[in-house]
Amino acid sequence: MELPRRVLQPFLGARIVKTGLAVFLTLVLLHRLGSSYATFGAVAAVLAVQPAISKAREAFRQQLLGNAVAGLVATLLGLWLPVNPLTMALGAILVLGLLVRFRLTEAAGLAVVVVLFVMDRPEHDYLLYTLGRMATIVVGMAVGFVVNRLIHPPDVLGRARAEVAAGESKVDQFMERLLLSLGTPQDYQKEQIKHDAAQVQVHLAAARSALDLGEADAAPEQAALLRQANNSLFIFVEAIMDIHKLVLEAGGLPYGPERELLTGVLRTLQTYRASVLNQALHGAPADPDAARRFHSALAAFEQQVERLIDMRERRDFGLQLHLVLAEIRHMGWRVDSLARLCGQG
Repeated sequence: MELPRRVLQPFLGARIVKTGLAVFLTLVLLHRLGSSYATFGAVAAVLAVQPAISKAREAFRQQLLGNAVAGLVATLLGLWLPVNPLTMALGAILVLGLLVRFRLTEAAGLAVVVVLFVMDRPEHDYLLYTLGRMATIVVGMAVGFVVNRLIHPPDVLGRARAEVAAGESKVDQFMERLLLSLGTPQDYQKEQIKHDAAQVQVHLAAARSALDLGEADAAPEQAALLRQANNSLFIFVEAIMDIHKLVLEAGGLPYGPERELLTGVLRTLQTYRASVLNQALHGAPADPDAARRFHSALAAFEQQVERLIDMRERRDFGLQLHLVLAEIRHMGWRVDSLARLCGQG
């Protein structure tokens, strides 16, 4: 059963199935209505199935206006000028220019096809042909929009939330590998670090794309919260890479108070971040002690770093750890900001 599932999986996405359904319904409806241009309606239905409802509405508007412009230009040229390759090319140029001027560029491809088909009519019934084709476009776009809206409608926030949660899980794994390598950072190879960071960024980039694509359809407060959560995880990835580099340059951290304090502050930061992200993603109440434990561990690590800087023989090591401290502060500020945003929500 596993092999057929892997083979069929690329063909069973929600948008793919909805597109096929929209094409089928459009063709059936237009054939029942006796339309001779059912194929044009099916093309319009394909364009109406978009990954976000706002994109579907915009596609509907652009295709309708763009094809109206194309039909008008083709009809006027066909009535006033002899139809030949030169006038057909002129029609395509005029339509593309007008669509760019009126910011209807998404309709350009289908609009040029309209010009060529209208002007290539041997019967020269340009007006009737244009009106008939416009009617099929309206039907196709309407069917595609309804299918897109009613059958498994795009859930932008759900997709973004799932990707952020997956990214958070990868960040936890990334942090654990960093903690295990504090003593011997050279064992955590540069190629492996890049691979682990890329695994996180794949999910975070997918979440950002989902929010960019369908933010207009989502509740503004929830979208802002998810975007902030996503950005904070991007910062964590960069900071983990920088901390590893700094520890490597320092020659690693042997067992001692510095390593224990650094491990403690990073683990409490993980707990704090997990608590706030759980609130941001799922609405669960945050752990009120998580922030206190993190800031307490951060203060203890700061004091140790200041003592090292004050010691002449260990000043260089202390300054290196001060750079690590700056990265941890940056991560903590991001979580604090997200916590405040959750509190406002």
